[in-house]
Amino acid sequence: MNLLSLGLFLVGLISSFVVGGNNSATSLGILISTNSMRRKYSYLISAVSMFLGVSVGAISLQGSIRGAVTGLQPYLSIAVLSVFLASVVSFYYLNRAGIPSSLSQMIYPSLAILVILSKELSFDWGKFWFTVISWAFTPLLAIVSSLVLYYVLVRITTKEKKIIREMKIYKFLIISSAVFTSFVTGANAIGIITSEGLLSEPAYVVFPLYALAASLGIYFSSRKASLVVGFRLTRMGYLSATSALLGSDIISEIFTLFGVPISITQTVMGGNTRAQFQKLWSGR
Repeated sequence: MNLLSLGLFLVGLISSFVVGGNNSATSLGILISTNSMRRKYSYLISAVSMFLGVSVGAISLQGSIRGAVTGLQPYLSIAVLSVFLASVVSFYYLNRAGIPSSLSQMIYPSLAILVILSKELSFDWGKFWFTVISWAFTPLLAIVSSLVLYYVLVRITTKEKKIIREMKIYKFLIISSAVFTSFVTGANAIGIITSEGLLSEPAYVVFPLYALAASLGIYFSSRKASLVVGFRLTRMGYLSATSALLGSDIISEIFTLFGVPISITQTVMGGNTRAQFQKLWSGR
């Protein structure tokens, strides 16, 4: 392993840790704030779901960097390393300042600019433009998906007359949405990072180690964000929160299966926007 390959691998590993810790705030937050599970089990189930999402679900995104950007060495490695290093630093400080941001939305435009300026690099522009366009309409799809799911869940829960069974349904929905959210986050948000790592190491090294880094990020760097996000989600109400998460996760997973690195942040915000409108409408 040369110095550039080592740099690519380590930047990907650190990025997985940072993104795993930050993007798990939603799934971990709703578990902790609703007391659906004990705190240690909330961390465990989020970490395991994240690990499975990266090691299994992220396979469909292995061509999002490797193969999408091509060129002569060492120019290709230098370009990807520079973009990822700058992006993860920006991502970390923006989110720490309370500004929601998307790693993929930093990476793709930055790579595109470097490709335009460089004669040694080329880009799969079809993939690039489809990804960019998806950032615009995935929040809208998440709103529709969350709205449909909300009314389905309302019909299911209102038919239940026993309060104890109704609470069990709520608990099941909350845990399911948390598990699915962690899995999708690992598959998509970390998936684009694993593609970068494949430029330096084979898949059997990259996927398990990046999955482990993302899972450890949940334990060591997600506490503050999860408490804040969890409080906001519970204010929306159980049904609104779970339908917002599940609705946005469904859209995210569909695009993940097609190998498109969408913005998880925007998609979740789309689902939450639907919930906020629903809350305002119900209050009239």
